[in-house]
Amino acid sequence: MGRIPGWQTQAVYHTVAELMTEDTPDTIIISQPSDPYVCLGYHQKLSEIFDRKACEEKEIPILRRKVGGGGTYLDSSQLFYQCVFHKSRVPANSDKIYEMMLTPVVNTLKHFFDVKAELVGSHEVEMNGKRVAGIGGGQMGEASIVVGNILFDFDFDTMASVWNVPNEAFRELAKEAMKDHIITLDDIGSMVKMDKLADQLIIEYESHLNCKLNPGGMTITEIERAGQVGAVLRSESFLNSMDEEIGSSKRKPLKIARNVFIHYEEIELSGEKIVGSFRVENGLIHSVKLDNGNAEMEKKLTGKQFIN
Repeated sequence: MGRIPGWQTQAVYHTVAELMTEDTPDTIIISQPSDPYVCLGYHQKLSEIFDRKACEEKEIPILRRKVGGGGTYLDSSQLFYQCVFHKSRVPANSDKIYEMMLTPVVNTLKHFFDVKAELVGSHEVEMNGKRVAGIGGGQMGEASIVVGNILFDFDFDTMASVWNVPNEAFRELAKEAMKDHIITLDDIGSMVKMDKLADQLIIEYESHLNCKLNPGGMTITEIERAGQVGAVLRSESFLNSMDEEIGSSKRKPLKIARNVFIHYEEIELSGEKIVGSFRVENGLIHSVKLDNGNAEMEKKLTGKQFIN
């Protein structure tokens, strides 16, 4: 689809999934947003993830998608791939579905770059051990969906600025962790144009799925429905749809990458309660910023196992 409005990059694959039947062709949508926006995962609460005031000040729209994954910042420096297949034509195991849809992405990176590109865990695309893609997935109606992107560049400052955080120390820890664990094609000095990479991605999907992909546009029905779907994804009712969900009021940790989280917690240490922001990697405290500013205690906690 080339370069299209941000809301449309979400609305199109939702529409294709919504209208899918067993007779509908499986579809891979490749696009690039022309403008920035932030997008919530289906199960996330808006108030826990994004700062609405900051988004409004920066004129960054907020959308909620109907598939899982975390909240993220999206813009024209990212290439999107969205696989919408009928549920009867994908493996029953979700890990196998991710492997089916994401292996061509890994192979595309290997084709252009002399890097270690791999699929880690069930659905983390990494390059040189760092995250180079954001992935989401789920089922909608009769469709099985895997969506993701390839980061040509990433605006860490804007992403960090629109998070809803308990304090600035939390924001700084999260921003530092992002920079340490996310890699972009710009970081490795790539000169590959986005359209060339998109072309190779199609070749890799054809090879991996062992079938010919036929170029096509949206049908009139899909175009009309996409406009309606886009309005829903941006609507106040849908953005706030998880606010009434019953559950813990405790702040959930912010996921940065595989096994990397930022927590804001109150913990008890030697009979004393302390509150602060913790960067936790593989279960260990990488760094910490305590609300009381106790630098000596922060140093003692670094490297310890995180138990909350």
